[in-house]
Amino acid sequence: MNLRDLQTRFASTLRGGPAVEGLDGRGMAVYTNQYRAQLVASLRDTYAKTRLWLGDGVFAELAESYVAATPPVSWTLDSYGESYIAWLDTHYPADQEIAELAWLDWHLRRALSGPDPRTIGLDGLVSADWEATEIRFVPTLRFRWTRSNAAAIWRALASESMPPAAEIFDVDAGVRVWRRDGSPRFTSMLAPECACLDLALAGASFGEMCEALTRLHEPDTAARQAGALLRSWVEDGIVEALTGD
Repeated sequence: MNLRDLQTRFASTLRGGPAVEGLDGRGMAVYTNQYRAQLVASLRDTYAKTRLWLGDGVFAELAESYVAATPPVSWTLDSYGESYIAWLDTHYPADQEIAELAWLDWHLRRALSGPDPRTIGLDGLVSADWEATEIRFVPTLRFRWTRSNAAAIWRALASESMPPAAEIFDVDAGVRVWRRDGSPRFTSMLAPECACLDLALAGASFGEMCEALTRLHEPDTAARQAGALLRSWVEDGIVEALTGD
């Protein structure tokens, strides 16, 4: 067996594959335990607020079972654990705040290491054809629909105050995450903003945003509402450019 084959078999053993012949099983057990402990520690660090919400014991049990079933696919631990959000959702389908907390943990960590691109100011809100104008957002922006008060729970945990009890809302809402001035940020959104942002991220034009809002408002009011949303996005620093005019 050459060195490359030995390294491949060694890595496979760490991930739960068959043991490498000729190597001390006790030594391999030490390496395997250290390998899995590092992955669990990575999850504890990335999903810090989720861990606080679940408690150390429950989180450790879930993390260990996830690590046993999910080997890393990248050379860096920073990229490990994205599917842990879906893992938690599978284990707690009735407790939607858990996966939503994990989503916030994951994307705030990713935003922390993301770029700080140039963004437009309010003086950049100029277009020759607003109907066709599209919005290009900063690359760190992430959005999801939510059904719980996970954002309020996350804020309370971050400030080391007593978090509120979990609530499941009867109406759709959402949360977005982005990076600005070197820091990750997030904010909750009501359904109309969520619908417009969802459309805009998919490439819809400003005119299509206005059309979507006509389901809730008269056309003139819908246009004003869309304009107010675009202004707030610019003020929050999530708009990189307007295109297509």
